[in-house]
Amino acid sequence: MRTASFFTYRGPGRVSVARWAPRATPAGFRVYRPLNPTADMLKLPRERYEPLYRAILARLDPRRVEADVARLAAPHEPVLLCWERPPFSEAVWCHRRMVAEWLAETLGLAVPEIAGEAAPSTDDDDARAAPGVRLAP
Repeated sequence: MRTASFFTYRGPGRVSVARWAPRATPAGFRVYRPLNPTADMLKLPRERYEPLYRAILARLDPRRVEADVARLAAPHEPVLLCWERPPFSEAVWCHRRMVAEWLAETLGLAVPEIAGEAAPSTDDDDARAAPGVRLAP
């Protein structure tokens, strides 16, 4: 299992863990709603968001999450997708990496981010983002 942004990975095994995908996302991805943040969380700063998202993860069985995502992506390796583009910092972060940390902590599973050339951001990308959500540069 790996993680990526909708904007940096368009290959096989895509599984969205976002509340919605950008309009221009190529067809063929699957959706795994148990890893979605709530709508209210999308407007929160990281220090308030992270404990709430960790509480969502704490209610889930990591083995079941791993199995469900593998089934959705089969026969490919699962790639969990959300909006934010790397590089990550204190100001630019995403919940897919929180999922990766949780799977490492609970299952010992390494879930790397797919390295890749980020597609250039456009004003149109930002227009498709949810209200209150800024796409990472």
